[in-house]
Amino acid sequence: SGPPMQIGKSQGPPPPPLRDPHYHGHHHHHHQSPHSPHHPHNRTPHSPHEYHQISPRYHGYGAYNGFDTRDGHGVGRLDYFQKPQKARLLLAMPTDSDSLSDRQCYVRSEMVEIFAATAKDVAARHSKGAQKLVEGQVGIRCVHCAHLRPRDRAERAVCYPSSISRIYQTVADMQRFHFEQCREIPPDIRKIYKSLKTTRPRGVGSPQTYWVQSAKLLNLIDTDNGIRFAGEAKKEEEKPASP
Repeated sequence: SGPPMQIGKSQGPPPPPLRDPHYHGHHHHHHQSPHSPHHPHNRTPHSPHEYHQISPRYHGYGAYNGFDTRDGHGVGRLDYFQKPQKARLLLAMPTDSDSLSDRQCYVRSEMVEIFAATAKDVAARHSKGAQKLVEGQVGIRCVHCAHLRPRDRAERAVCYPSSISRIYQTVADMQRFHFEQCREIPPDIRKIYKSLKTTRPRGVGSPQTYWVQSAKLLNLIDTDNGIRFAGEAKKEEEKPASP
């Protein structure tokens, strides 16, 4: 393995992903229940430095392709739905740097995640009298304060865009209103975020179009109840109607 990849030093191919400190190779897997908090798929980073030790294959920032590759093996889409709160589902894609600014790439790979609302999320939202929300509706949230109770988070920590075309503006609003206020963003992550360029590659289409296309590649679709994961929406339709 070797030291974590440093931002901005890109001589030669990146090193292979660093192993999770609790991960001891395949022959030890029988010691760990897949539901154990130390199982590699179930861990969330404890320190800001761990974010940069995760699969440094893309830009030196975190992971990509919609799934956080926490232990170097990746987390399958099925795992995400079986254990929705364990796997981190990212907006980042390997093609982001071709169309988006460095700062937007970083936001998509290190600052926000997408998730399907649970019954608990729905209850918390409706108790505040906020917009109507249904279970399974896709939201976007700050990864750094997701562990806090809703009332302890800075404003716009969790947003539910009404359609795929609104994701771009929703994240822009989070950058403007939430990231400035969120006390959970570690200083070194904030420093990198602020230092990154906001100019995007020249000669490419509009960033809004790219955000829409990449959302579709993540299997997100528009429905009458906001954004959903295509597979989950189909399952809902196939459920027999209650008598």
